[in-house]
Amino acid sequence: MKHLLCYSLLLLSPLCTAASQTCATSAQCNSAGTAAYQAGRYAEAIEAFERQLRRAESSDNAVDREVALNNLMLATLKTGQPGKARAWLEVALEAGLDGPATRHNLAKLGALDLQALTASPAGLYRRYAGQAAWSTLEISPASDGSYRAEFAPIRVGGAQLEEWGPAAIGELTGTLRGQNAYYHLESPELRKDCAVELLRDGLRLRVLETFAEGCQDYGGANISVGGRYYKVDDLARP
Repeated sequence: MKHLLCYSLLLLSPLCTAASQTCATSAQCNSAGTAAYQAGRYAEAIEAFERQLRRAESSDNAVDREVALNNLMLATLKTGQPGKARAWLEVALEAGLDGPATRHNLAKLGALDLQALTASPAGLYRRYAGQAAWSTLEISPASDGSYRAEFAPIRVGGAQLEEWGPAAIGELTGTLRGQNAYYHLESPELRKDCAVELLRDGLRLRVLETFAEGCQDYGGANISVGGRYYKVDDLARP
């Protein structure tokens, strides 16, 4: 693992230096996170690699972005969360970042945790919001055989997330009706003409919603629950 980390992610930095609290560039964050990873401080490594990803995205550097996403996959896997680790690679693939490190790490994950994650719609899902931040969806079974959905969307905006936080947040809850690959949301927070539909395909969930005046009143300006979600845990979190 150590040789893979340094191989795949020290393209930007020749040495694994000591971790620091802050880092100004993608390369500095890479070095800080790698040092924390090698010392077994995985939570600290993840924080540094998230900073690395934000700086890579702000500079629109595809190589740096792929390096950071693979860093995050490796460190997250070390914390015993293969679903969340896989989600970082899904972000890379969605952006067309499928270089040797990404392909290697996809093979490394393989079918780890897949059976549990695909057994039921219930669980925790993530939708990438940018700047290493995620919107979430929690689906839990109800006593009547339906499912309860809790959306927590965010919009990061153009400002630095570390300094200002999300530009907008929202909350939308309700009951999912349907089965297998298709569900629709029933919520007292939505008008009848404001549809929210879910298309489920294994680990992936596609949420479609009606965009019209009043249909996104569940959050701040330009908020949305629509998009592609990745299942990261088979149990919804309280």
